[in-house]
Formats: sequence, structure tokens, C-alpha cells
Amino acid sequence: MSIKALEDEDYELIKAHMVDPENSPLSPQKQEMMDRWVSASKVLDKNPLQKNAIAIHHAKYPHISRNQAYQDVRMGEKLYNSCQAFNYEFWHKWLLQSIIKNIARNEAANDRQASKIIAMEHANLLKAIGPKPLEETDPLRNEKHEFYILFPQDNQPLKYDINFLKDLPTATVAQMNKAFWGGHEISETTAEEIMKT
Repeated sequence: MSIKALEDEDYELIKAHMVDPENSPLSPQKQEMMDRWVSASKVLDKNPLQKNAIAIHHAKYPHISRNQAYQDVRMGEKLYNSCQAFNYEFWHKWLLQSIIKNIARNEAANDRQASKIIAMEHANLLKAIGPKPLEETDPLRNEKHEFYILFPQDNQPLKYDINFLKDLPTATVAQMNKAFWGGHEISETTAEEIMKT
């Protein structure tokens, strides 16, 4: 069995003990491991810099190696992710997997109690998944709509499609500007007054 598999097994056993201590007793070795993980987590709460937390944890447990102190801090962070950064993705994934495992475990049993548990877990699963996300924003949404620029003419707004205007030659746009805004030139004095306000 690989080290990773053993670590995962220890983690699952300790997690099960934390959730239901009466039905998941720990061996003295695993209990000591859990105590170290709890201690490492508390050290992390007070000293979030991992390097310092490892040094403090190693000083508290001099009989373990520095590598073991690192693993304890890492597992304490994984199991008791409290004050450091709340890892929503980790816990959400764990919750979904736990619900799915519970459903699969009870599907094999063909009794009334298992059916009730499956129904409850389906309800929990729906809550954990949450509402269906809204449609993804369409990156081409703006291309599907028409945009207009309004120009005043005889106190009435004239609507021009922006695509129509952008395709016009520059000289034509300049003539349109002159026609629309030609009678509204301001003097330097007026410009100065506008700038002062």
C-alpha cells in the first residue's frame, strides 16, 4: 500500500471518529495522531505561516521528525480548516462525495429504512448542489442586438444604427456632425465660463 493510500486511510478513520466517536473508535496510535493533528491545527490558527507552525509543532512533539511535523500540519489544516483560509471547494466536494457514497451504500439494502435514508440524502444533495445556474453570458450577445445613436433634429430624436454610422466615410460623418451641431458653436468666453463651472 502506498504512503498516500495509508495517509488517506488514516484521514478517513480519524474523520469518521470525529463525526461519530461512539461508532468509530480509534486505536491508541491513531488517537495520538489525531491529537497531533488537532494540536497542529491550533498552532496554525495562532501562527498562519506554515514554516513557523511546523517549527512550533515540532518543538511541542520532539519525538517526531521534522517531516512528520510537516505532515501533521498539512493534515491538521486539511481536517480542521478553521481560521486559516476556509477551503469551500474542498468541503463542498467532500460533502457531495459523502452524500453520494451514502446513497450508494443504502441502495444495496432493499428495506424501508434504506429508502428513507436515500430520500433524505437526495434532498440533501439537491440542497448541496443548489439552484441551477443562470445561463452563461453569451460573448456574442452584443452582436445579436442593434445599437442606435440618437441625433436631435427639429426637437425630435433621429435614430441611427451604429453599424450604419461606422461604415460611412469620414467626410460624410463630418458633414453629418456639422449639419446636426453646426448652429451650436460657442465662443471662447462661453467655453471659459463652462470650464469654470
